[in-house]
Amino acid sequence: MSNVSAYIGVDLHKKTCYVTVMDQAGVISKQTEIKNDREEIERFFNIYDNKGSRVAVESTMNWIPFYEQVEALGFKVVLSNPLMTKAIAAARIKNDKVDSKILAELMRTDFLPTAYIQPKDIRDLKELIRQRAIYVGMRTKIKNKIHSVLFKTGDKSPVKVLFGKAGRKFLTELKVSAVYRAELDRYLLTLTNFDSQIKELETEVAKTAKADYDCKLLCTIPGVGPYTALMIKSEIGDISRFAGSDKLCNYAGLVPSTYASGEKIRTGRITKRGSKWLRKALVDAVTSSRRNANKISVFYKKLKKSKGTGKAKVAAARKLCSVIFAMLTDKQPFKEFVPVKER
Repeated sequence: MSNVSAYIGVDLHKKTCYVTVMDQAGVISKQTEIKNDREEIERFFNIYDNKGSRVAVESTMNWIPFYEQVEALGFKVVLSNPLMTKAIAAARIKNDKVDSKILAELMRTDFLPTAYIQPKDIRDLKELIRQRAIYVGMRTKIKNKIHSVLFKTGDKSPVKVLFGKAGRKFLTELKVSAVYRAELDRYLLTLTNFDSQIKELETEVAKTAKADYDCKLLCTIPGVGPYTALMIKSEIGDISRFAGSDKLCNYAGLVPSTYASGEKIRTGRITKRGSKWLRKALVDAVTSSRRNANKISVFYKKLKKSKGTGKAKVAAARKLCSVIFAMLTDKQPFKEFVPVKER
């Protein structure tokens, strides 16, 4: 990085960000706090040479708008891995000024652990998928509230599917006190609105998955539909960024944690680090396919008898993750896949 004139570390917060500017020799030329709004960020960064400067920002909840704005100004921006950065740069004194300085210093000395930044089209895909997941979660809460009202009134549904056509008719016509009737009506109206929003999102998801070749491949896996396929694709991004299936399994948090002391090595529960969304999608796919006769479900059922449901799901999800690595690397559907040698 001999042509770099400035290393800029940014400690980002919701309303403000603290910035440290450092030269190649490690001399700090500026440390200041600025408002986290588009005008002030642009005014600050326009002072510096966008071709000769490097910017580091920690991965926080609101890193995306900052990253996209500064990148659009022509700067090279890297996203630091917060967990690994704290492990390397442990300091007794912790404040915004120190944190931004550490980011700049680690970047200058080429010791900054960085996180992968997915392309904008994948980030947009991820936003679409998570919208659907959030709406489904909110709809489930409303359904639970309706069950709670029935529990309070002592009424039981005459049908198994409470939120099907017959169940909705029962809920609409149920004779209860005025306060509970009004509560049920509000929940039912909210439920109808959620159903409408989710249907629109599912139409968009199906359309997007149909146009993506990787998603078409993933949909050949038993238990994987357009939504799950798009979830997996949006979390993985470019499969070539993983050197092997073990790396992908690690990213999904499906590998066991390891404890080593002297000559003793023992393994514990899975790490659960990385993408919780990918891990959930893989486990859901295993659960959905357990009634089908395929290599994953057979493996799951066999292991379930000896290890129990929980461990069997995790192991089957890890196996499926390795299969997906092979499929996306070789561009082969599930029924034809042949595992590739790890690079």
